[in-house]
Amino acid sequence: MEKLNSELDKLIDYIKNTKEYKLCIKLKKQMDENDEVKKLISEVKKLQKKYIKSDYDDSIKKELEKKNEELSSIPIYVTYNQTLEKVNEMLEYVKDNLNDYFDNLLN
Repeated sequence: MEKLNSELDKLIDYIKNTKEYKLCIKLKKQMDENDEVKKLISEVKKLQKKYIKSDYDDSIKKELEKKNEELSSIPIYVTYNQTLEKVNEMLEYVKDNLNDYFDNLLN
């Protein structure tokens, strides 16, 4: 079990040292320091909640789409999301392989 933990730690370190992960962390920090981006993200989250609570009111949907378009026009936000998607794909790949490994091992 100790060897397994050691190998998992290596895998985690590998992912943390990828350029995508490092860029993702860097961009997240920059967005956290950008008041415009923080404000828009907060507004989108509020509108998403409002939209669901309103039972999917079309007027709220339009407002939400407008705010999402504003967010999508900010390069750092777009780059962050693209990079985050790549990191999530790496994590999903690892998860799937671990699931397959244990599934084969136990069956």
